[in-house]
Amino acid sequence: AYQRLNKKQDPYALPSNPAARARQEKIRARRAARPAPRMRAGFTTRALAWIFGGGAGVGLIAFSLAWPNGATMAAYVGLAAAAAWIALAYGLRLLGRRGAPPR
Repeated sequence: AYQRLNKKQDPYALPSNPAARARQEKIRARRAARPAPRMRAGFTTRALAWIFGGGAGVGLIAFSLAWPNGATMAAYVGLAAAAAWIALAYGLRLLGRRGAPPR
């Protein structure tokens, strides 16, 4: 039914009524006024929080699972797991940015 109503309309044309056009301009202005994300060392704060927060979580879980083998061994396992997570997340983030279109 919807396609029948809009059969002769160009689907890529801008809206013709003034309210829709004003709403589109408002959205466009809001997007242009949005500040750029804060960057640290080439990464957004959100990405860094994901990388290091995930590393801390993975390290803590590995530490807890290796605890029966002794505190020293558990600490080494936790640090190794955290380092592996950070390296993997950092590498995947770099690969994703490399394949992304330039801004």
